[in-house]
Amino acid sequence: LTALIEGCQHVPQLEHLPKFPAVSRDVSLIVFESVRYAQIEALVGEQNLPDLESTHYVTTYRGKPLEKGQKSVTLTLVFRSASSTLTAEQVEGSVQKFIDAAREKLAATLRT
Repeated sequence: LTALIEGCQHVPQLEHLPKFPAVSRDVSLIVFESVRYAQIEALVGEQNLPDLESTHYVTTYRGKPLEKGQKSVTLTLVFRSASSTLTAEQVEGSVQKFIDAAREKLAATLRT
């Protein structure tokens, strides 16, 4: 019990609620079966997308109409600015930058 007491925080840790809303965009990429989600997530991080707050895995789909050896990976990109409400143009520019990088580095295509 002593070890637990020594390791606990006695002062509550609080964070302020965000002043501005988050903007979420789902992106579904068709990639080869060999591409792992970790590679996609790492690629998101490499892009240094402005105001990107978090990335979340949604689902992986295999089957028709995808070709054999392909899968569709869906992720959600969440953006939030600390100083203003983001515009659709700001967010779409960042999303497009990620999609272009995925095409180039992972041979991905956008699932429509």
